[in-house]
Amino acid sequence: MKNLFKSLSLLALGFTLAQCTYKTPVSEYFPNMYDSPAREAQEDDSFASNNSASRLPPKGAIPVGYFPYPYQDFKTPDDLPGAEKGLKNPIAKASLGDLMVGEKRYQTYCSPCHGVRGLGNGNVVGPYPRLQTKVPSVVSDKINGWSDGQLYHIITMGRGTMSSYSYQVEPEDRWKLVAYIRKLQEYQNKNQKLSQAN
Repeated sequence: MKNLFKSLSLLALGFTLAQCTYKTPVSEYFPNMYDSPAREAQEDDSFASNNSASRLPPKGAIPVGYFPYPYQDFKTPDDLPGAEKGLKNPIAKASLGDLMVGEKRYQTYCSPCHGVRGLGNGNVVGPYPRLQTKVPSVVSDKINGWSDGQLYHIITMGRGTMSSYSYQVEPEDRWKLVAYIRKLQEYQNKNQKLSQAN
């Protein structure tokens, strides 16, 4: 019995040491586990019912980390439901870091039309017919009266000639962008009060 155990041990040791030299490929016991058959999207796949390697996801499936926008069917921010107009700002008090991210997004995506200080005088705005409609000021009384959810909705869905920025600006950064627009509005209100006092 001892000889059998020694023989098996030597055989296992020899087999293990034989696998350490890579002059020949390593033995694969379950090759399909190592190298699963991959298909390009354009290739035929006899396993599929339609012979296509490109598969449709199951109905209702969403990508990992993606959260669908629940108010896609509402065309204008005035149609949003509830006192908060459907969306509540998760940033209770914006930090300096939040405002810096919001400023960066604003200067990249918003300032070309709305202007650096939100007055509607960006560098792409010129005399008619350069733009068919007047670009609104984000510091106007009308937009100042909108809820954070309404501003978020416009950034997400667009409005009028402004297209959606949902692909360019991440959902969390849209709230930071809203916080930065609020700071622009505060700055404009302070300037108006100072000019009226003088």
